[in-house]
Amino acid sequence: MRRRLARLSIVGLMTGMVLLSGCGSSGGNSFMATEEMATEAAYDNGLYDYKSANYDYEMEAPMAGGADTTSSQAQEVIDTSRKLITTMNISAEAENLDPVLASVTNKVKELGGYIESSNIYNGSRYSGKYVTRDCSMTLRIPADKLEAFLETIEGATNITNKSTNVEDVTLQYVDIESRKNALKAEEKRLLEIVNTAETVEDIITVEDRLADVRYQLESIESQLRTYDNRVNYSTVYLDITEVTKYTPVAEKGPVERMLEGFVDSCKSIVDTVVEVFVWFVIHIPQIILLIVLGLICFIVIKKIIAKSKKKALERAALQAQYMNQNTVMGQTQYQNQNAANIQAQYSNQNNATNGQDQSNLKG
Repeated sequence: MRRRLARLSIVGLMTGMVLLSGCGSSGGNSFMATEEMATEAAYDNGLYDYKSANYDYEMEAPMAGGADTTSSQAQEVIDTSRKLITTMNISAEAENLDPVLASVTNKVKELGGYIESSNIYNGSRYSGKYVTRDCSMTLRIPADKLEAFLETIEGATNITNKSTNVEDVTLQYVDIESRKNALKAEEKRLLEIVNTAETVEDIITVEDRLADVRYQLESIESQLRTYDNRVNYSTVYLDITEVTKYTPVAEKGPVERMLEGFVDSCKSIVDTVVEVFVWFVIHIPQIILLIVLGLICFIVIKKIIAKSKKKALERAALQAQYMNQNTVMGQTQYQNQNAANIQAQYSNQNNATNGQDQSNLKG
């Protein structure tokens, strides 16, 4: 760090010497007077006003030495205390969310902090018959008053989880401040060179470098302000859930657990009966519609079955009648055939008898 600051100081001094030598070898007095008038007009118009609102910098005391003095000033640190960034995550339970939120909000304002963000879920989810409500908040609390805030949270809620993270940024902060001091020293030298410059080219060159230095200073000061805010105000991520019963933080004995379990079981049965009744009342229109549709389907199916049975009986009757007809016809044919056979047999017997008679007559 010291070598870098010394190197920056030497480069700045060499730049100033080159510019001063260029100014000493410049043209005639009339040209120098013209440039001085132009420079004065520019400063009068506020073009290079380093004390304006856009460049609000503190001017250091005049240096009384060379590169060693500049280096020692660049290494000075305004605040040598530790720079600690504290971040805390808290999960808590509350039996009634609204008064707890009001208490937290009032306490944050009382301590000089502020609420960075807040998300409240009011009845967006359900757990059994109870509506689940919760809140997520990002709070910024002054670091020296964080313990007082924690006492309020512990008294108003049941904390189920708490974690703390502390980040030490002292080295980064000191490094940035050293860069800031070096740039401010360079800015002071550049302003002195601008005041003594005699050519427009030299003025433009120095002012370009001066603008770049001021831009870097703005960026560094923005980083320092960010660090200061995070160091001075601790960040607390707070999640609060509304419950009907706190989560136990200590283990209970066997007798207490049995009694509590029995009571919980009885309450569960009652809650189940109530929920079934509530469900039934809520769904009465759907139940009636399902019953009507079921009756219609039952009637239609019953009619279809009766019609099918009737058709089956009719087909059975037709088949029986057809079979009876075939049976009668078969019996008739059989009787006719028997009669024909008897008649043929009788005829044959008559023919035989007549033949015998004729033979007897002939004999």
